[in-house]
Amino acid sequence: MAARQFGVVSLEQLRGLGFSYAQVRGALRRGSLLRIYPGVYAVGHASIGRSGRLLAALLACGEGAFLSHRTAAGLWGLCAVNVHRIEVSVSGPRAPRVGGLLTHRVRRPPRRGELSASGQLRMSSPLRVLVELSERESEQELERLITEGVRRQVLRVSDLPAMIDAHARRRGIRRLRLAAARYLPREDGKSGLEREVGEWIAGERRIPRPQRNVFFDGWELDFFWPELRVALELDGRPYHTAVRDMDRDNLKSGRLAIAGVRLLRITDARWEVDRQGAQSDILALLGVAGSMLPEADRTGR
Repeated sequence: MAARQFGVVSLEQLRGLGFSYAQVRGALRRGSLLRIYPGVYAVGHASIGRSGRLLAALLACGEGAFLSHRTAAGLWGLCAVNVHRIEVSVSGPRAPRVGGLLTHRVRRPPRRGELSASGQLRMSSPLRVLVELSERESEQELERLITEGVRRQVLRVSDLPAMIDAHARRRGIRRLRLAAARYLPREDGKSGLEREVGEWIAGERRIPRPQRNVFFDGWELDFFWPELRVALELDGRPYHTAVRDMDRDNLKSGRLAIAGVRLLRITDARWEVDRQGAQSDILALLGVAGSMLPEADRTGR
């Protein structure tokens, strides 16, 4: 049994195998059983590894327990796994107190699809992890977790609204809603980045009117100036973070270059931290770069 469970067993499992309490106590004295948590033991040695530690935490919390919060986030690759601060959730009237574990009580059992399993380790799904962490993490950290989930292809942003609505009364859900809004199309179907850039272009008198969301040589272009043979592509998060999307973007840039179309890419991150620089690049692409410079810089004075 220990071999199948990363080297750990519970007292309940030992009793099920026919061991008496006296035999268990004797094994503890001899060192053939090593206590990890109350009622959970390593068999023969304490080198049980990360998976052994995590399964021991689940066994210590009883039936229905599952790894959650940042522990589950770590297992999905969204952050590091800290085996010295394992978080476990348990549905029921109260969460068990287990020394060395951070336990959470879940009032209602998780909905269908909110739990996943990797072997014997039960854990929150990536979407449920975001809901759990919304109670204590910042909006910026939630954004990072969403982006990392998409990059690792374990999370679909299109599934976020339904998860948020299902937990609409949960504390902190507003932060997750705000973080998710940056990734989801608005009611008009445009991303926040596309809308903001479009408004700026419309208000900049020196920029000729572009074609919007048109196809050229089989590729969709966000903004296209056919008479100038230039295009602007907006890489909003998280749609251009997955490896296959980046490969497709590179192919798109190469094919357009071969067709004689100059393509400029602007990411939402750059639009946020270097908006004036991004605007200057757009104007340079269109041959009107000087319009972004202060009057003194344009005249040389």
